Amino acid sequence: MKLRKILAMLMILCFVLVVSGSPAAADFPNRTMRIIVPFSAGGATDLMARILAPAMSSRLGDIDIIVENRPGGGGAIGMMELVGSPADGHTLILASTAAAMFTPIISDVAYSNVDLAPIAQVSTLPTNIFVPTESELQTFEDFVRLAQENFGRMTFSTTGVGSPHHIVAELFQDAAGLPGLLTHVPFTSGPESVAAVLGGHVDVVFANASYGESYVRQQGIMRVLASSSPYGCPILPGIPSLLSLGYDVSFSSWWTLFAPAGTPVEILDLLDNVIEDAITNPEVIQQIENIGMLVAYVDRATFTAQYAEQFDQMQEFLPALFE
Repeated sequence: MKLRKILAMLMILCFVLVVSGSPAAADFPNRTMRIIVPFSAGGATDLMARILAPAMSSRLGDIDIIVENRPGGGGAIGMMELVGSPADGHTLILASTAAAMFTPIISDVAYSNVDLAPIAQVSTLPTNIFVPTESELQTFEDFVRLAQENFGRMTFSTTGVGSPHHIVAELFQDAAGLPGLLTHVPFTSGPESVAAVLGGHVDVVFANASYGESYVRQQGIMRVLASSSPYGCPILPGIPSLLSLGYDVSFSSWWTLFAPAGTPVEILDLLDNVIEDAITNPEVIQQIENIGMLVAYVDRATFTAQYAEQFDQMQEFLPALFE
């Protein structure tokens, strides 16, 4: 009996020490917060962060939230600044699939998924395969047929080596059993990769679905052959998915807010609730859609599981691709 009492008292003492050693959510935030954007100002990630910052601030007692751009290294510079920051919830990052998953797998950087604490996914976009309207390629089947006839000589542009669009192109070639079918021409930005196909310098471009609004709907200068989302392209309904065309490719880029690993769960949950409230507000949704992005909130617990699963899958696929 005495042993049981002693063990019970020790368990209670351990619990008290753990709780008292963690910042209480009630005291958070207590100073200016910042959202790091691991890319240059003016891009989709930056614009979305500048929409989220005031929306979150108003739900956190009007605390100041500043957006800081830390571009470079495929997102690695901004990510490493995050993981080197105090794990108290005052420094966050709005990271894309590339920065949070692809870069730490294919590059020698000082962070990995275990260094990140997901808070909530806020947006997602599939990769679409675009051609100019004057292209002889009318369907994705036309594209595959011509690519096979000219094996290795068909070119595609993307936003860079290891970008989500590059990965989708490689996933397609792998699913088709045709590695080396296409030749990659990487650029450093979406507009550059799109300009390459419009200028006739490459045959197709793998790019964010958001370009469909301007270049397809409004200007009518590009056509979409297929989408990487299993549900097609929400921006351009009726576009076939690669999955529906018989290729086992189902992948969309995501944008998620992360904190450094070790941030107290109470603070992560509080921020998750704040983001959910902000991201489901009609005015915020409209602002995000106005920059060509799609709102796709996923809660912390669900995304954390999805992120771990995707990271494991990509760790098996990507190293062989870039060896």
